Amino acid sequence: MSREDPEAPAGTPEGDAGRPRDAWARMTPYEVGIPGREFADENFRRIAEEAETREVDTTDPGAFILLGEAGRTLKEIQGEGEDSPQRPGGGEALHRFGAFLFQAFHFHQAGELLLLVGTEAVRGVVEGRLELGRWAGELPADAGYLQLPRHLVWSHPDPEGPAEDLDGVFWTRSAGDTLSLMAALGIRPDRPGLSVVPLPPVPLADAARWPQARVRGEDQGPDFATTLPGGELDELYSVVAMGELLKLVGRVFAYMNAVPESLGALERSPRPEDVSEERIVPSLLPFRRIQAVEAESPRP
Repeated sequence: MSREDPEAPAGTPEGDAGRPRDAWARMTPYEVGIPGREFADENFRRIAEEAETREVDTTDPGAFILLGEAGRTLKEIQGEGEDSPQRPGGGEALHRFGAFLFQAFHFHQAGELLLLVGTEAVRGVVEGRLELGRWAGELPADAGYLQLPRHLVWSHPDPEGPAEDLDGVFWTRSAGDTLSLMAALGIRPDRPGLSVVPLPPVPLADAARWPQARVRGEDQGPDFATTLPGGELDELYSVVAMGELLKLVGRVFAYMNAVPESLGALERSPRPEDVSEERIVPSLLPFRRIQAVEAESPRP
């Protein structure tokens, strides 16, 4: 589903057993839930045309999902898995998968911007070791996907279910100068689909507070502290509240804004047939890496 053609892949197919968590971009929720480039181009064009004809603001999540073409597209991508974004069922599921289609539509319209946050960049923003500067809600694009290092950040999309790997977060600048986020978890070749958790739109006017907010109660330990048994041995992190997800995204964006050189050049993952580790499926989309770098001088 590539839009661009970088010259060379990132990383190598060798050494899967000891592969870094951020060797290259993995298959995204967009690629899992949307069946190919032709499907995306045709169906999202129809949605955009209907919205223009009816004068509907597609950045309004509620108005978007009421579009006839959006409903038709949701039905067309139905699958067999009960927990798959391809098969909405019931009011809550329809809300989640409608949110998925909203994010996928804007991800496509914005040029499919895929940003892989490097391991040291995640550790740096979580632990407060990287410069955040003054952030007022600037975004790298109106929509995109932040992919996190593999098996570094964990959460419980179902409070009574097992912990799942937080693959990443979609963002879209939404109506009323708000930001819509959706977490994607549990992407594995041995299960259909994935888990998605949409957040209600939040005002970008409040963005400056997100990176420094305290989310967990005093008796719950510091924000992002692992809740997995033994997780501290591998220096893992956990997101137990949606406020922590907002804080994490805010810190990544604040860091990118403060240190523009943290955003690397366009890269491409290795071809799927060149990867021997079956559990790690490369993305077909080009991506850019967010790296931990030292700022040359303090920024105001």
